[in-house]
Amino acid sequence: MDDTRSRPPRRGATPESSGTAWPGGPVAPASPPTGHGASEDESVKVTIGTDGLVDTVAINPRALRKGAQALEELTREAVREAQRDWFGRLGEHDPAVASEDALRAKLEEINAEYSLRMEEINRLIAGLRSSR
Repeated sequence: MDDTRSRPPRRGATPESSGTAWPGGPVAPASPPTGHGASEDESVKVTIGTDGLVDTVAINPRALRKGAQALEELTREAVREAQRDWFGRLGEHDPAVASEDALRAKLEEINAEYSLRMEEINRLIAGLRSSR
């Protein structure tokens, strides 16, 4: 996993040139963060993109042999771990974003986007069913 929190500063970079998280504070990473998470047994791994949405899901074949319900739980574990990682990195990237109100607003934005996509998927499925 790439952990930007432990990276040394770029060669020749000063806090002023690379942007600080706040005056006198640590240097903020140059790009928005991503989050990484895995299930406890690491059979499911998830990456949260810079926009806060799930970017990748990697499922090891051994997880598939455990059945649907176990796979759901493994995926939920991995997504939650990736979200925790992403929110932690987001707070380091921009401390103003780490406020509870800002995080709640971002979660609401992500939830609204998810809801719109699910409605679109449901409409497509209904359309496919009606065209049979």
